[in-house]
Amino acid sequence: MAFKSGDFEYVAGNLAAAPRLGRFPAGDGTYSEVVWMTLAVNHGDGTTEYVELEARGKTKEYVKNMARSDSRPLAKGSFVMAGGTPGKTKNGKRKLRVSVLADRTSLDYDVLDWDYLKQ
Repeated sequence: MAFKSGDFEYVAGNLAAAPRLGRFPAGDGTYSEVVWMTLAVNHGDGTTEYVELEARGKTKEYVKNMARSDSRPLAKGSFVMAGGTPGKTKNGKRKLRVSVLADRTSLDYDVLDWDYLKQ
């Protein structure tokens, strides 16, 4: 699923692979980090599109922490909704610079699952 709202674009689908961390030297002797994720987006006409998600800043830290947790909520096959600024990768694939990422939605659990709600 994908839709636009102004300059923002939202996509929803399953992760095609675990998140990947990249580190690049910055000009001041430190490193800049980026997290990439590949999202498989299924469209209504039966086609699947692979969208590259790029996370920086606070979103990157959130993704890193979720990927490192014991329960692995951001592993291959996990359902994710993301929103961000659209762009293109070097090979022409669609890319999204992620500003908003949700790995848990109300669709994840049954409304009557009270044990889940107590946590």
